[in-house]
Amino acid sequence: MPSTYKRIDFEERLQIKNFIDAGLSNSEIARRLHRSRAAITLELQRNARVVLWRGKKTVLRHTYEPHQAEKRAQVFAQIKHKKASKLTPRRRKIIDDLIIKKHWSPDQIAKGVPNLNISTRTIYNWVISNQLQAKVSDLPLKGKRRRKLRLKPANEGKTRVAIEKRSIRFRPEIINSRSTFGHWEIDGVMSPQDSQSFVITFVERKTRFMVGIKTTSKNAEDVRTTIDTFMSRFQLVCDSLTCDRGTEFTSVMFINQIENTYKKKLYYADAQSPGQRGTNERFNRELRRVFPSGYNFNQLTQKRLQRAIKDINERPRVVLAYKTPRTVFNERIITA
Repeated sequence: MPSTYKRIDFEERLQIKNFIDAGLSNSEIARRLHRSRAAITLELQRNARVVLWRGKKTVLRHTYEPHQAEKRAQVFAQIKHKKASKLTPRRRKIIDDLIIKKHWSPDQIAKGVPNLNISTRTIYNWVISNQLQAKVSDLPLKGKRRRKLRLKPANEGKTRVAIEKRSIRFRPEIINSRSTFGHWEIDGVMSPQDSQSFVITFVERKTRFMVGIKTTSKNAEDVRTTIDTFMSRFQLVCDSLTCDRGTEFTSVMFINQIENTYKKKLYYADAQSPGQRGTNERFNRELRRVFPSGYNFNQLTQKRLQRAIKDINERPRVVLAYKTPRTVFNERIITA
């Protein structure tokens, strides 16, 4: 081996790939290229995928690509004299914990964590370049921008008439503009078809404060119990409810309970128009990150559900100037 170290070049990277495909070990590859084994190991650690398995890092050698490795080497050569990385161990731990455990977005972290001094784009770059334990799949929506609409059977007869009388088209502009407090959106987060239990979620439109209550079934009596539970805590800060046209919200009992028992306004969004209840849909997606589609709510306790929703309510929101929904909601209650 020459006394002066020479960086691995593109020709050697092509050979490394061929040797890997042939099943040669790192030691044998190093011997054939007249390199140290450490040099080959470092090359693979930098340019092949590394996974954590049972507490130990493992290099997936078959993912090594010489063209990509060459590009990375060129970039590294250009930036090697730049200042040290901003990704300190402290920042790494904070960001990983908030993304993986608390399901915060990079924007919420950048704007909501005091003295972090890192931009949203920087955090995204660290995730994309695999410099963090958090992966793209851990980010909100996992790169997906839309969801498929759930097809629901149309309501007929008297039920349809009752719904149309309470259409969202008749909801006052003062509610639509979110200029007043106390107007909630309500929706059901469902279990698989073979399970009766589901979760009814409530989101206050102005503060984005979320409440979730586990419900035994779509039976009118069970839904009525859920509404009673919600009203027992939030009746004084609830002036209206806006829901979709699901069967759990279109029974005569439900309408009478909201309007006659609790004297609240009730509005129905148009069929297959989740954007008219965008706040509720958005927060339901966050809840689904904890309890994915297919999760059986029969096994869920109300205590565990409240913990998950507590985390959601404690995430800073750009629409709230990076305050949390819990903070803004409590401020409103004090001044109400």
